[in-house]
Amino acid sequence: VPSEMRDKELFTFRRPLGVVGMITAGNFPIAVPSWKLIPAVLTGNTVVWKPSDDSPTLSYVFVKLFEEAGLPPGVINVVFGGGKGSTGQWLVELMDEGLLNKFAFTGSTQVGRWIGEVAGRNLIRPTLELGGKNPLVVMRDADLDLAVEGAWWSAFATGGQRCTSAGNILVDAPIYEEFKRRFLERTEATVVGNPLLHPEVTYGPFLNERLFRRWQEHYAWGQEDGATLLFGRGRIGRDNPYPRFLGDPEAGLYGWPTVWEAAPGMRQFQEEIFGPTINLVKVDGIEEAIAVANATPYGLSSAIYTHHRHWAYLFKVGIRAGMTSINNATVGAEAHLPFGGVKASGNGARESGIWVIEEYTYWHAVNEEYSGRLQLAQMDTGYVSPKPPTPWGEVLGL
Repeated sequence: VPSEMRDKELFTFRRPLGVVGMITAGNFPIAVPSWKLIPAVLTGNTVVWKPSDDSPTLSYVFVKLFEEAGLPPGVINVVFGGGKGSTGQWLVELMDEGLLNKFAFTGSTQVGRWIGEVAGRNLIRPTLELGGKNPLVVMRDADLDLAVEGAWWSAFATGGQRCTSAGNILVDAPIYEEFKRRFLERTEATVVGNPLLHPEVTYGPFLNERLFRRWQEHYAWGQEDGATLLFGRGRIGRDNPYPRFLGDPEAGLYGWPTVWEAAPGMRQFQEEIFGPTINLVKVDGIEEAIAVANATPYGLSSAIYTHHRHWAYLFKVGIRAGMTSINNATVGAEAHLPFGGVKASGNGARESGIWVIEEYTYWHAVNEEYSGRLQLAQMDTGYVSPKPPTPWGEVLGL
């Protein structure tokens, strides 16, 4: 950085934070840990990582790859266990013991708030990548074939078990009925089953029983709130067969692709469901679409289908989200763009791309003096007048 004085140089450095605690979710057992582990190590930190208890084997193999590549012992330390009342809780509480200098977490908003509280009282800035209820808007001028395909993929890819999966599809009133007809046709053609045996399936089983039970609950929410069930019948099984299922439905916890007509304020409109469920919501015009899109607590991903440049502009500047797609899905962010959300989806931290460096370093300013004398910043600079200041009386004309 240029100095304001002669014979002096200024520098800035990024310094490692120290020991980083990490907890990651099981739905992306390699990708999400990569976003955290690699930049943390590249910037000079050490890591204590608790992966999801849903994917211990992959986590172990991943850390072994670092070891085989020559990473010294103790740089990445993996610990296994559960969450509350177990390894995860104890790892977070190490911040209170002064043993961690940074914490990074991917998971639920509820747990993220607690981690943020612990980090805050220790003046640690956490990286929190939390949940989403991502809106996808389809305007009246949209390419309906493209919009249907993008909405279907956003809703049901990987069984809706992504933080960026679409939660609500907001459809402009003039095309609502036509879009609904086409979307239901596409949903009914969804192939579900065991992807290890049948690669043509769209999605497989739920990640675990806890997520499946939570997904089942939303059927009761919809009935209580007066939503209209358009397609879907809960768990797929021998006593509740799904027509396009491949494999043994009793070998895992599989759910029907489910579509509701819903409205803002309903619980299933507001809350993340994290399963193969989507809500269709009718809106009228771009202003209402933006208002409804912003009407959930979350702000992670978003999308709009339109060829109207002004509507696309209004959406991308009006939406409260960390990521926006125009004529594309809510899922599938490219790895060199910043990843993260606002509101209940995160604390403003960003992963991926060059922006992640901010999460694992701090700025260190250094000045080196070569003049051999004391030079006072803002006082001994060349642009300061050598004569005494004008008296205030003269300045005021007194």
